[in-house]
Amino acid sequence: MRSYKVENGVVDLGRVRLDVPDTISEEAKAYLRFDPNQQMPEDAPPVPMWLMREPLAPMFEWLNQQALEAFPCDIAETAIDGVRCHRITPKGGVRHAGKLLINLHSGGFVMGSGSLVEAIPIAAETGCEVIAVDYRLAPEHPFPAAVDDIIAVYRDALKTYAANDIILFGTSAGGFLTAMAIMRFKKEGLPLPAACGVFTAGGDVTQLGDTFNYLTLSGFYGHLGAKLDDPQCERGVFVGNADRNDPLLAPIKGDLSDFPPTLLITGTRDAVLSSAALFHRALRKAGRDADLHVFEAMPHGFWFSVAMPESRDAIDLMARFFERHLGIGAA
Repeated sequence: MRSYKVENGVVDLGRVRLDVPDTISEEAKAYLRFDPNQQMPEDAPPVPMWLMREPLAPMFEWLNQQALEAFPCDIAETAIDGVRCHRITPKGGVRHAGKLLINLHSGGFVMGSGSLVEAIPIAAETGCEVIAVDYRLAPEHPFPAAVDDIIAVYRDALKTYAANDIILFGTSAGGFLTAMAIMRFKKEGLPLPAACGVFTAGGDVTQLGDTFNYLTLSGFYGHLGAKLDDPQCERGVFVGNADRNDPLLAPIKGDLSDFPPTLLITGTRDAVLSSAALFHRALRKAGRDADLHVFEAMPHGFWFSVAMPESRDAIDLMARFFERHLGIGAA
């Protein structure tokens, strides 16, 4: 049974009917009226996300193509220290050869390999090369395997680029992994990147906060997320037997006093809004440079739908933040 009854975008909350707001673009209204689970029976039980890798692979490829049409780029698959990656460069060539962005894809830690929908727009908008890391996935490879892969790619990048010429960013699982990787860089004594992007994510994958209790990844469509100890929980199979208080897994529980400048982006219908807000507050309390942008009525990872003005605004925020911290672009 789905968690909420939604008809043409209107959410039935019993005594309250939550209509599509009139404070967003027409494209965003259409987006909120589209049920991504419409092909699923009403009484269909939740399916573990890792079992959806193959069925959802065409969706990720379609999103890649939509992004390429809007933001033309060249893509080349490669391997870096044994880790499968993609190099994304803007069509017409890189404009800032001495700068590099490293992207960590979404997919709940259990799928999304080959997803470039975050990397493509940023390469086109900044004029920089982006390396998208296809880190190992749970449940076959629980924590810290994915972080190990990110470390390998970052170490390789440091052979060519200064740390202050590198940006690390990701969405959802990739956003959480971004924060984890920063803590691992610190532990291993590696120089920290110029800045990072933690998008629809936060600083503790084990505790997602209040909004995760009543919002789904699609806002109100589909099922509420599983609890961490549920055998079907993708976060749970990623965490595995790791210590949930380990700052390498939950950076919010560690020393953030030297964390790089951080951009966080989420929406008021994002199940991970609370997690983003908590991490932003923790970074600010640690005296760090952290910006949080919350988009009206937008759900998890909304900028994957590149046609919405809200998506273009979010991508622009990311690109300009990265440019500022790399010392490129408009003054």
